[in-house]
Amino acid sequence: MQIKQMASHWLLIIFSLSLLCFHGRSQNTKPQEPEYECVDIYKQPSLQHPKLQNHQIQMRPSDEVLAMLSGDTSSENLSNDEMVAEFDIPEEGCPQGQVPIHKPRNNFNHTEKHFQPINGFGTVGQHAAVMKKIDATPWRGASAWISIYQPKVTNKEQFSMAFIWLNTEYEGERTSAHFGWAVIPALYGDSRTRLTAYWSQDTFESGCYNVKCKGFVQIDRRLFLGAGFANTSVVGGQNFKAFFAINQDPKTNNLLLTVGKIYLGYWPEELLPFFTEGAESVIYGGLTNAPSDGIQPFNIVSPPMGNGNKPLDEEVDLKHTCYMHSLKYVTQDYKSVDIDSDKVAEVADAGICYDAIYFDKLGGYGQTFTFGGPGGHCDV
Repeated sequence: MQIKQMASHWLLIIFSLSLLCFHGRSQNTKPQEPEYECVDIYKQPSLQHPKLQNHQIQMRPSDEVLAMLSGDTSSENLSNDEMVAEFDIPEEGCPQGQVPIHKPRNNFNHTEKHFQPINGFGTVGQHAAVMKKIDATPWRGASAWISIYQPKVTNKEQFSMAFIWLNTEYEGERTSAHFGWAVIPALYGDSRTRLTAYWSQDTFESGCYNVKCKGFVQIDRRLFLGAGFANTSVVGGQNFKAFFAINQDPKTNNLLLTVGKIYLGYWPEELLPFFTEGAESVIYGGLTNAPSDGIQPFNIVSPPMGNGNKPLDEEVDLKHTCYMHSLKYVTQDYKSVDIDSDKVAEVADAGICYDAIYFDKLGGYGQTFTFGGPGGHCDV
Protein backbone atom coordinates (compact mmCIF):
# COMPACT_ATOMS: atom_id res chain seq x y z
CA MET A 1 0.00 0.00 0.00
CA GLN A 2 2.80 2.37 0.96
CA ILE A 3 4.64 1.57 -2.27
CA LYS A 4 1.50 2.31 -4.32
CA GLN A 5 1.03 5.62 -2.53
CA MET A 6 4.65 6.58 -3.19
CA ALA A 7 4.34 5.61 -6.86
CA SER A 8 1.16 7.66 -7.19
CA HIS A 9 2.90 10.58 -5.49
CA TRP A 10 5.82 10.52 -7.94
CA LEU A 11 3.51 10.13 -10.94
CA LEU A 12 1.61 13.21 -9.79
CA ILE A 13 4.87 15.19 -9.49
CA ILE A 14 6.06 14.08 -12.95
CA PHE A 15 2.68 14.95 -14.48
CA SER A 16 2.71 18.38 -12.84
CA LEU A 17 6.23 19.07 -14.09
CA SER A 18 5.26 18.02 -17.59
CA LEU A 19 2.39 20.51 -17.51
CA LEU A 20 4.76 23.25 -16.39
CA CYS A 21 7.22 22.44 -19.17
CA PHE A 22 4.46 22.37 -21.76
CA HIS A 23 3.10 25.67 -20.48
CA GLY A 24 6.58 27.20 -20.70
CA ARG A 25 7.03 26.13 -24.32
CA SER A 26 3.65 27.57 -25.25
CA GLN A 27 4.51 30.95 -23.79
CA ASN A 28 7.82 31.05 -25.62
CA THR A 29 6.50 30.19 -29.06
CA LYS A 30 3.01 31.69 -29.21
CA PRO A 31 2.87 35.47 -29.62
CA GLN A 32 0.72 37.35 -27.11
CA GLU A 33 -0.95 39.24 -29.93
CA PRO A 34 -0.73 39.16 -33.75
CA GLU A 35 2.36 40.78 -35.24
CA TYR A 36 0.43 42.11 -38.21
CA GLU A 37 -2.93 43.41 -39.24
CA CYS A 38 -4.74 42.56 -42.45
CA VAL A 39 -5.77 45.54 -44.57
CA ASP A 40 -7.48 45.89 -47.93
CA ILE A 41 -4.74 45.68 -50.56
CA TYR A 42 -6.08 48.84 -52.22
CA LYS A 43 -6.21 50.74 -48.90
CA GLN A 44 -2.75 49.87 -47.58
CA PRO A 45 -0.85 52.89 -46.19
CA SER A 46 1.70 53.20 -49.01
CA LEU A 47 -1.00 53.83 -51.59
CA GLN A 48 -1.91 57.00 -49.70
CA HIS A 49 1.40 58.56 -50.77
CA PRO A 50 0.77 61.71 -52.86
CA LYS A 51 2.81 60.30 -55.76
CA LEU A 52 0.75 57.08 -55.82
CA GLN A 53 -2.76 58.50 -56.09
CA ASN A 54 -3.24 56.99 -59.56
CA HIS A 55 -0.87 54.05 -59.13
CA GLN A 56 -1.82 50.73 -60.72
CA ILE A 57 -0.90 47.84 -58.38
CA GLN A 58 1.44 45.28 -59.92
CA MET A 59 -0.06 41.98 -58.82
CA ARG A 60 2.59 39.76 -60.40
CA PRO A 61 6.08 40.11 -61.86
CA SER A 62 6.49 40.31 -65.61
CA ASP A 63 7.27 37.13 -67.52
CA GLU A 64 10.92 38.21 -67.84
CA VAL A 65 11.33 38.38 -64.05
CA LEU A 66 9.46 35.11 -63.50
CA ALA A 67 11.75 33.38 -66.00
CA MET A 68 14.83 34.62 -64.12
CA LEU A 69 13.51 33.56 -60.73
CA SER A 70 12.47 30.08 -61.87
CA GLY A 71 16.11 29.04 -62.08
CA ASP A 72 17.67 31.22 -59.38
CA THR A 73 15.44 29.99 -56.54
CA SER A 74 16.20 26.28 -56.98
CA SER A 75 17.24 24.60 -53.71
CA GLU A 76 18.23 21.27 -55.24
CA ASN A 77 21.86 21.69 -54.13
CA LEU A 78 21.05 21.68 -50.41
CA SER A 79 23.47 19.57 -48.37
CA ASN A 80 22.33 17.32 -45.50
CA ASP A 81 22.92 20.04 -42.90
CA GLU A 82 21.18 22.82 -44.86
CA MET A 83 17.50 23.75 -44.88
CA VAL A 84 15.47 26.52 -46.49
CA ALA A 85 14.50 28.94 -43.73
CA GLU A 86 10.85 29.33 -42.80
CA PHE A 87 9.03 32.22 -41.15
CA ASP A 88 7.21 32.36 -37.83
CA ILE A 89 3.88 33.39 -39.33
CA PRO A 90 0.41 31.78 -39.54
CA GLU A 91 -0.10 29.39 -42.42
CA GLU A 92 -3.44 30.87 -43.49
CA GLY A 93 -2.29 34.48 -43.94
CA CYS A 94 -4.80 37.23 -44.69
CA PRO A 95 -8.17 36.75 -46.41
CA GLN A 96 -8.36 37.13 -50.18
CA GLY A 97 -8.05 40.78 -51.15
CA GLN A 98 -6.15 41.74 -48.00
CA VAL A 99 -2.44 41.96 -47.16
CA PRO A 100 -0.48 41.82 -43.87
CA ILE A 101 1.11 44.98 -42.49
CA HIS A 102 3.59 44.48 -39.65
CA LYS A 103 2.87 46.05 -36.29
CA PRO A 104 4.81 45.81 -32.99
CA ARG A 105 3.78 43.34 -30.28
CA ASN A 106 4.22 45.98 -27.60
CA ASN A 107 4.05 49.74 -27.14
CA PHE A 108 7.69 50.38 -28.00
CA ASN A 109 8.10 53.80 -29.62
CA HIS A 110 9.34 53.04 -33.14
CA THR A 111 10.37 56.54 -34.16
CA GLU A 112 13.25 57.27 -36.49
CA LYS A 113 15.26 58.99 -33.74
CA HIS A 114 15.75 55.68 -31.92
CA PHE A 115 17.94 54.14 -34.58
CA GLN A 116 20.39 55.20 -37.23
CA PRO A 117 19.54 55.21 -40.93
CA ILE A 118 21.86 53.31 -43.24
CA ASN A 119 24.45 55.95 -44.08
CA GLY A 120 27.01 53.83 -45.88
CA PHE A 121 30.73 53.28 -45.42
CA GLY A 122 33.01 55.55 -43.45
CA THR A 123 30.43 56.61 -40.86
CA VAL A 124 31.64 56.46 -37.25
CA GLY A 125 29.98 53.50 -35.52
CA GLN A 126 28.72 51.96 -38.77
CA HIS A 127 30.76 49.23 -40.49
CA ALA A 128 30.48 46.88 -43.46
CA ALA A 129 32.07 43.70 -44.80
CA VAL A 130 30.82 43.25 -48.35
CA MET A 131 31.27 42.37 -52.00
CA LYS A 132 30.95 45.60 -53.98
CA LYS A 133 30.25 46.05 -57.69
CA ILE A 134 33.09 47.87 -59.49
CA ASP A 135 31.70 47.38 -63.00
CA ALA A 136 30.64 50.67 -64.65
CA THR A 137 27.60 49.20 -66.42
CA PRO A 138 24.33 49.65 -64.46
CA TRP A 139 22.69 46.44 -63.23
CA ARG A 140 18.92 45.81 -63.24
CA GLY A 141 18.90 43.76 -60.05
CA ALA A 142 20.75 41.31 -57.82
CA SER A 143 20.11 38.09 -55.90
CA ALA A 144 21.78 35.62 -53.54
CA TRP A 145 21.16 32.80 -51.09
CA ILE A 146 21.99 34.11 -47.60
CA SER A 147 22.56 32.02 -44.48
CA ILE A 148 20.32 33.10 -41.59
CA TYR A 149 21.85 33.79 -38.18
CA GLN A 150 20.88 35.68 -35.04
CA PRO A 151 23.86 37.82 -33.99
CA LYS A 152 23.78 38.97 -30.38
CA VAL A 153 22.63 42.60 -30.40
CA THR A 154 22.13 43.82 -26.84
CA ASN A 155 22.03 47.61 -27.16
CA LYS A 156 18.84 49.12 -28.60
CA GLU A 157 20.96 51.59 -30.59
CA GLN A 158 22.85 48.76 -32.33
CA PHE A 159 21.85 46.75 -35.37
CA SER A 160 23.34 43.93 -37.42
CA MET A 161 22.17 42.89 -40.87
CA ALA A 162 22.94 40.89 -43.99
CA PHE A 163 21.60 42.41 -47.19
CA ILE A 164 21.63 43.16 -50.91
CA TRP A 165 22.02 46.90 -51.48
CA LEU A 166 21.30 48.82 -54.72
CA ASN A 167 22.38 52.45 -55.19
CA THR A 168 22.16 55.02 -57.94
CA GLU A 169 22.98 58.72 -58.03
CA TYR A 170 21.45 61.66 -59.87
CA GLU A 171 22.56 65.29 -59.55
CA GLY A 172 24.42 64.48 -56.34
CA GLU A 173 21.46 62.75 -54.67
CA ARG A 174 21.75 59.04 -53.89
CA THR A 175 18.80 56.66 -54.13
CA SER A 176 19.12 53.36 -52.24
CA ALA A 177 17.24 50.11 -51.76
CA HIS A 178 18.26 47.36 -49.29
CA PHE A 179 16.82 43.90 -48.70
CA GLY A 180 17.79 40.99 -46.43
CA TRP A 181 17.63 40.04 -42.76
CA ALA A 182 18.40 42.14 -39.71
CA VAL A 183 18.42 42.31 -35.92
CA ILE A 184 17.29 45.84 -34.98
CA PRO A 185 15.98 46.13 -31.38
CA ALA A 186 15.07 49.82 -31.79
CA LEU A 187 12.86 49.03 -34.78
CA TYR A 188 11.27 45.78 -33.63
CA GLY A 189 11.42 45.93 -29.84
CA ASP A 190 13.24 42.57 -29.68
CA SER A 191 16.46 40.90 -30.83
CA ARG A 192 15.00 38.41 -33.30
CA THR A 193 16.24 38.02 -36.86
CA ARG A 194 13.61 39.47 -39.16
CA LEU A 195 12.93 40.06 -42.84
CA THR A 196 13.93 43.67 -43.39
CA ALA A 197 14.03 46.26 -46.17
CA TYR A 198 15.08 49.90 -46.32
CA TRP A 199 14.77 52.60 -48.97
CA SER A 200 15.88 56.20 -49.36
CA GLN A 201 15.43 58.68 -52.19
CA ASP A 202 17.69 61.63 -51.30
CA THR A 203 20.99 60.48 -49.78
CA PHE A 204 19.32 59.02 -46.68
CA GLU A 205 17.41 62.19 -45.78
CA SER A 206 14.07 60.47 -46.43
CA GLY A 207 12.80 56.91 -46.70
CA CYS A 208 12.47 54.28 -43.99
CA TYR A 209 12.62 50.65 -42.94
CA ASN A 210 9.85 48.32 -44.12
CA VAL A 211 6.51 50.16 -44.06
CA LYS A 212 7.34 52.72 -41.35
CA CYS A 213 6.56 55.34 -43.98
CA LYS A 214 4.50 55.27 -47.16
CA GLY A 215 6.47 53.55 -49.92
CA PHE A 216 6.57 49.76 -50.10
CA VAL A 217 3.52 48.12 -51.70
CA GLN A 218 2.67 44.76 -50.10
CA ILE A 219 1.38 42.01 -52.42
CA ASP A 220 1.70 38.60 -50.72
CA ARG A 221 -1.17 37.59 -48.40
CA ARG A 222 1.05 35.76 -45.90
CA LEU A 223 4.67 36.94 -45.75
CA PHE A 224 5.46 40.54 -44.82
CA LEU A 225 8.38 42.83 -44.04
CA GLY A 226 9.19 42.50 -40.35
CA ALA A 227 8.30 38.80 -40.17
CA GLY A 228 10.56 36.79 -37.85
CA PHE A 229 12.41 33.67 -38.96
CA ALA A 230 11.18 30.47 -37.32
CA ASN A 231 14.73 29.08 -37.08
CA THR A 232 18.24 30.46 -37.40
CA SER A 233 21.50 28.67 -38.14
CA VAL A 234 23.69 27.09 -35.48
CA VAL A 235 27.46 27.49 -35.83
CA GLY A 236 28.86 24.07 -36.74
CA GLY A 237 25.36 22.56 -36.88
CA GLN A 238 22.10 22.96 -38.78
CA ASN A 239 22.24 25.72 -41.39
CA PHE A 240 19.20 27.68 -42.54
CA LYS A 241 19.27 29.92 -45.59
CA ALA A 242 16.91 31.87 -47.83
CA PHE A 243 16.92 33.30 -51.34
CA PHE A 244 16.66 37.09 -51.63
CA ALA A 245 16.25 39.11 -54.83
CA ILE A 246 15.70 42.73 -55.86
CA ASN A 247 14.71 42.99 -59.53
CA GLN A 248 13.67 45.93 -61.64
CA ASP A 249 10.62 44.95 -63.65
CA PRO A 250 11.09 45.74 -67.37
CA LYS A 251 7.40 46.52 -67.85
CA THR A 252 6.86 48.89 -64.90
CA ASN A 253 10.35 49.84 -63.63
CA ASN A 254 9.12 48.94 -60.12
CA LEU A 255 11.73 47.36 -57.81
CA LEU A 256 10.37 43.92 -56.90
CA LEU A 257 11.33 42.02 -53.72
CA THR A 258 11.32 38.23 -53.76
CA VAL A 259 11.98 35.70 -50.98
CA GLY A 260 12.35 32.19 -52.36
CA LYS A 261 9.47 31.85 -54.79
CA ILE A 262 7.34 34.41 -52.93
CA TYR A 263 6.72 37.75 -54.62
CA LEU A 264 6.57 39.92 -51.52
CA GLY A 265 5.84 43.32 -53.05
CA TYR A 266 7.68 46.29 -54.52
CA TRP A 267 8.82 49.88 -54.37
CA PRO A 268 6.98 51.83 -57.09
CA GLU A 269 8.91 53.53 -59.87
CA GLU A 270 7.20 56.81 -58.93
CA LEU A 271 9.12 56.86 -55.63
CA LEU A 272 12.47 55.63 -56.97
CA PRO A 273 12.59 57.12 -60.48
CA PHE A 274 16.38 57.29 -60.69
CA PHE A 275 16.60 53.48 -60.86
CA THR A 276 15.00 53.62 -64.31
CA GLU A 277 18.36 53.03 -66.00
CA GLY A 278 19.47 50.48 -63.39
CA ALA A 279 21.68 50.50 -60.29
CA GLU A 280 25.13 52.09 -60.55
CA SER A 281 26.28 50.38 -57.35
CA VAL A 282 25.37 46.92 -56.04
CA ILE A 283 26.59 45.56 -52.71
CA TYR A 284 26.20 42.13 -51.07
CA GLY A 285 27.17 41.71 -47.42
CA GLY A 286 26.90 42.65 -43.78
CA LEU A 287 26.42 45.96 -41.99
CA THR A 288 26.50 46.87 -38.30
CA ASN A 289 25.72 50.02 -36.37
CA ALA A 290 26.59 51.20 -32.85
CA PRO A 291 25.62 54.44 -31.07
CA SER A 292 28.17 57.18 -31.68
CA ASP A 293 26.60 60.48 -30.56
CA GLY A 294 28.75 62.02 -27.84
CA ILE A 295 30.91 58.89 -27.58
CA GLN A 296 34.65 58.89 -28.24
CA PRO A 297 35.45 56.51 -31.14
CA PHE A 298 37.59 54.24 -28.94
CA ASN A 299 34.60 53.74 -26.60
CA ILE A 300 32.13 52.68 -29.31
CA VAL A 301 31.27 48.98 -29.10
CA SER A 302 29.99 47.42 -32.34
CA PRO A 303 27.80 44.28 -32.37
CA PRO A 304 28.68 40.97 -34.05
CA MET A 305 28.10 40.61 -37.79
CA GLY A 306 26.85 37.40 -39.40
CA ASN A 307 27.36 34.70 -36.78
CA GLY A 308 30.13 36.53 -34.95
CA ASN A 309 33.00 34.64 -36.60
CA LYS A 310 35.47 36.16 -39.04
CA PRO A 311 35.94 34.08 -42.20
CA LEU A 312 39.26 32.32 -42.68
CA ASP A 313 41.53 33.05 -45.64
CA GLU A 314 43.04 29.63 -45.88
CA GLU A 315 39.91 27.47 -46.03
CA VAL A 316 36.29 27.40 -47.07
CA ASP A 317 34.22 26.80 -43.94
CA LEU A 318 30.53 27.39 -44.54
CA LYS A 319 29.58 25.66 -41.27
CA HIS A 320 31.30 28.19 -39.04
CA THR A 321 30.83 31.52 -40.82
CA CYS A 322 27.97 33.47 -42.37
CA TYR A 323 27.90 33.34 -46.17
CA MET A 324 26.10 34.21 -49.37
CA HIS A 325 26.20 31.98 -52.41
CA SER A 326 24.90 31.90 -55.99
CA LEU A 327 25.54 35.64 -56.22
CA LYS A 328 23.94 36.94 -59.41
CA TYR A 329 23.08 40.22 -61.07
CA VAL A 330 20.63 41.27 -63.78
CA THR A 331 22.04 42.60 -67.05
CA GLN A 332 20.69 45.53 -69.06
CA ASP A 333 18.67 43.10 -71.19
CA TYR A 334 17.20 41.41 -68.09
CA LYS A 335 19.26 38.24 -67.91
CA SER A 336 20.27 36.84 -64.51
CA VAL A 337 23.96 35.89 -64.64
CA ASP A 338 26.69 34.95 -62.16
CA ILE A 339 28.78 37.84 -60.90
CA ASP A 340 32.24 37.99 -62.46
CA SER A 341 35.32 38.19 -60.25
CA ASP A 342 36.52 41.10 -62.41
CA LYS A 343 33.37 43.10 -61.63
CA VAL A 344 33.37 42.94 -57.82
CA ALA A 345 35.77 43.63 -54.96
CA GLU A 346 35.87 42.73 -51.26
CA VAL A 347 35.52 45.66 -48.87
CA ALA A 348 35.85 45.49 -45.07
CA ASP A 349 36.20 48.93 -43.51
CA ALA A 350 37.06 47.66 -40.01
CA GLY A 351 39.40 44.72 -40.49
CA ILE A 352 40.07 44.30 -36.78
CA CYS A 353 36.40 43.39 -36.29
CA TYR A 354 35.02 42.05 -39.57
CA ASP A 355 36.16 40.55 -42.86
CA ALA A 356 34.81 39.44 -46.25
CA ILE A 357 36.34 36.72 -48.45
CA TYR A 358 35.25 35.86 -52.00
CA PHE A 359 35.39 32.38 -53.54
CA ASP A 360 35.04 32.13 -57.30
CA LYS A 361 32.77 29.27 -58.44
CA LEU A 362 32.67 27.22 -55.26
CA GLY A 363 31.31 23.90 -56.50
CA GLY A 364 27.51 23.72 -56.42
CA TYR A 365 27.39 27.01 -54.52
CA GLY A 366 28.56 29.10 -57.46
CA GLN A 367 29.92 32.56 -56.69
CA THR A 368 30.26 32.62 -52.89
CA PHE A 369 31.61 34.86 -50.20
CA THR A 370 31.89 34.60 -46.44
CA PHE A 371 31.65 37.56 -44.10
CA GLY A 372 31.23 38.63 -40.49
CA GLY A 373 33.09 39.04 -37.26
CA PRO A 374 32.77 39.52 -33.50
CA GLY A 375 32.50 43.31 -33.43
CA GLY A 376 33.96 45.19 -30.49
CA HIS A 377 36.02 48.39 -30.51
CA CYS A 378 36.09 48.82 -34.29
CA ASP A 379 36.61 52.60 -34.48
CA VAL A 380 40.00 52.63 -32.75
